[in-house]
Amino acid sequence: MARFGAHAFIWESDWTPQAAERVIRNAAEAGLDFVEIPLLRPEAFDPEHTASRLQHYGISATCSLGLPAEAALPERPAAAEAFLKRALTVAAKLGSPVLTGVIYGTLGQLPGHPPREDELATVAAALKRVARHAATLGLSLGVEPVNRYETYLVNLTRQGLELLERIDEPNVFLHLDTYHMNIEEQGFKAPIVQAGQDLRYIHLSESDRGTPGSGNVRWDEVFAGLAEIGYQGDLVMESFVALNPDIARATCIWRPVAPDPQALVSTGLAFLRSHAERYGLLR
Repeated sequence: MARFGAHAFIWESDWTPQAAERVIRNAAEAGLDFVEIPLLRPEAFDPEHTASRLQHYGISATCSLGLPAEAALPERPAAAEAFLKRALTVAAKLGSPVLTGVIYGTLGQLPGHPPREDELATVAAALKRVARHAATLGLSLGVEPVNRYETYLVNLTRQGLELLERIDEPNVFLHLDTYHMNIEEQGFKAPIVQAGQDLRYIHLSESDRGTPGSGNVRWDEVFAGLAEIGYQGDLVMESFVALNPDIARATCIWRPVAPDPQALVSTGLAFLRSHAERYGLLR
């Protein structure tokens, strides 16, 4: 059965001990199964404290990130591998089954040309080594296509599947995001069906990153596609209300996209749950 979660940036823009307490408590009170925790700086993360809070409130975690400029792919494969391995260590200590997101690139890094064959080969080779390390920890890696204004490497479901084929490791999966799909794809259902069993994680994000149901995403198409492939992965409400400065720069979000976290969660989560139930994803 699919699980429901939400991104930590709905509530807090950083991950201090105090923020961890508030995020995890709010996620638990919202009836979520897990919270998605961004590991933007894994070297400064306190996994023991966060793990204790997760256990206290009885929910789980997943972990996500994008590569920092100093560990960018394809330019710095050794640094990228080291960064991802540090993040995997933290994710394992939190009990997260996955490390997902833009694990293949740095948001906002746009060289002004399409991805070259040698660049894609470098990315795939680095992620293959990281995937094999992740497997020793019992973790899987997710590849999230994002829009052309944030990366030049992987924008479409098709490109994500091609990267998975290049990496060729069983613990690497596709992670879609309806915000990015709204920009890059010609629809929602067909790409989800194309992804099929490779799709194991999805960000349910509105067209303006605000409250689901208030924008232009065609949600019936999204859930019809998920129902058709018998989706049993994670459903994650993503919105950036409490915005981290690094993410604000990368995504160019300079204004509020939702009134406040509680209104977003109460309205948006109810909307998404009703669709998931209608399409038989929650049993």
